[in-house]
Amino acid sequence: MYKRIVFFQPSTTAKSNYQNADGKEQCWAPWFALTLSPIARTWGIEVELIDARTQENWKDRVSSLTDEDVLAVSVMTGHTIVDAIESSTIAKNCGAYVIWGGPHVTLFPMETLEESPADAIISGFGFDPFWKFVEFLVNPDCQDVYSGKFSFKELPINRTAAPLKQSSQRKVYRKNNGLLPFDLHLVPDWSKYVNPDVAIASRTVNFITSEGCPRPCTFCSEPSTSKNIWLTRSIEQSIDTCVELLEMTNANGLKLHDPNFFHNKERALEFAKGIAQYKRIPWAATIHPADLNAMPDEILTLFRDTGLSRVLIGLESPYPRVIRMAGKKYDAHLIPDMAKRLANLGIRGMFTFIVGWPNTDISHYEGTIKCAYNIKQIWSEHQSKIHFLEPWPGTPIYQLLVRQGFKYPSSLSEWAEIDYYQAQFMQIHDQSIMEAVKNANSELSPYVSA
Repeated sequence: MYKRIVFFQPSTTAKSNYQNADGKEQCWAPWFALTLSPIARTWGIEVELIDARTQENWKDRVSSLTDEDVLAVSVMTGHTIVDAIESSTIAKNCGAYVIWGGPHVTLFPMETLEESPADAIISGFGFDPFWKFVEFLVNPDCQDVYSGKFSFKELPINRTAAPLKQSSQRKVYRKNNGLLPFDLHLVPDWSKYVNPDVAIASRTVNFITSEGCPRPCTFCSEPSTSKNIWLTRSIEQSIDTCVELLEMTNANGLKLHDPNFFHNKERALEFAKGIAQYKRIPWAATIHPADLNAMPDEILTLFRDTGLSRVLIGLESPYPRVIRMAGKKYDAHLIPDMAKRLANLGIRGMFTFIVGWPNTDISHYEGTIKCAYNIKQIWSEHQSKIHFLEPWPGTPIYQLLVRQGFKYPSSLSEWAEIDYYQAQFMQIHDQSIMEAVKNANSELSPYVSA
């Protein structure tokens, strides 16, 4: 019988684009593990965390697993696949069972199951299927396996080929209309996840109050991996857990990684006020440009008064045609107004753009760079970052490029070579302008060194 689930976070290679004030790669908490760990504990299963980003001896730790362990790996498209494969191979050689989840698995469920060392995979939000998976580990005779979101190469425990049955999703682990609180105590050393962020504070930690995205952006895989669902946690629970995190880490800054934190401004303001009542610290979050334009000055001022010091705004482009192609709905002519409104309130903006749009004149590269510099001229504290279009499968832009004959990677090993920040899909990028984009990023973003 399996007695322990070990969550594994692969390493990333984003130092040149997301570095701290001390020159090291930003390292944020592995929230997938902190989200799923309480489910395992509820069933009486032991849990542990191995993080390849913070633990240099991670291979030795994986090598110590036994046939009583399950290795649960979170896999993103790109270089994290390398560590995911290596850790899983080591674990299986030790007799452990291996399960994969995460964005890449959701985009390529059957391919991942076929090509990876994983014995089972979970796609989409992992809460419900993970509950059923753990229930099955605890009860070897149970054949009532919820198969809608996960698949086995072979069934664990008894290793038989018994057919999977459809089951209703259990909601037992949900309390107060929310999920179980994050398992903050799974992390053995929180100092590893405290970042000196020049745009926020010297001791910044990250947090999430929601997951998923209901927006129709054509270039982003988030709507596909979440099936356009915005899953929110209760505000009371989020405030309590965040306060506990701030106390554990002695943090003086907070970065919210919700894709849509301001999607419901009343909910966002309730959380912001709750944290400010505990301690008024600078904090940052993501806001859609349409939400910012629709937000009255008095509400934006209230957020500022709670400590809001920076917002990340995905503009994508200064060109209306490209904005429509991106699935964004806002007026590009309001970009200077957005920058001025934020500057007047003392709220930094991190304005992000994307270049390399299909069927678009090459001049949009230079125009985007110019727009980014114009924002910096409005207020020197504003920041900008220009990304290269790297459309993932499951997105409308992907379908468009496939119809035009664009060749994507076709195997797990090929996807492992993709680097979102280095524009490796060269067929859709103009190489003559790429150096200018990188130079602009090094001047406009505090996190970029290349």
